[in-house]
Amino acid sequence: MAKTARNLAMATLAAAAIAIPHPSVAADASVSTVPPMSHVRSTDPKVAAVVQNAFDRSATFRKLVAIIDASDSYVYVQAGKCSHSVRACFVSVSASDTNRFMRVLVDDSAADAELMGLIAHELRHTIEVIAERAIRSSEAKYLFYERTAMHDPGGTHETRAAIAAGEIVRSEVRKANRGLVR
Repeated sequence: MAKTARNLAMATLAAAAIAIPHPSVAADASVSTVPPMSHVRSTDPKVAAVVQNAFDRSATFRKLVAIIDASDSYVYVQAGKCSHSVRACFVSVSASDTNRFMRVLVDDSAADAELMGLIAHELRHTIEVIAERAIRSSEAKYLFYERTAMHDPGGTHETRAAIAAGEIVRSEVRKANRGLVR
């Protein structure tokens, strides 16, 4: 009887371990959902739906989310207006003793594929900051980009990696959308 109970307990634990999503598994899955406890969050229903659609349709987007999920940082993506006439922006970094909190604003009037690319672009910027553990404030983020980024005439900072991430996600989403229409 004890042996049967032990075997049942082991089988239950094994099944539970298999069911728990791991970031690298989620990044490679063809269709899955943003993990419920993801570090990429939104309280805006439209933005949350676009994030989920990008996660479903783009391997690159899933990889961006997996990198953020594996970090000490939480990224909040919300609809809002950015300065400098840009449609999306990484606006702030703050920190507690153990975590960093980053805020991204996006113009939610953009078409879905475009909005997915904009969000991916900004998520890539957050990953650039996540890689620099000493950045724990918006001022430190600004100084980091002053040193490392390209400077646009309008006063914004840009990186090639963020530009590429947005373009790749847009391309993957368009390709996935074509596959859905048959």
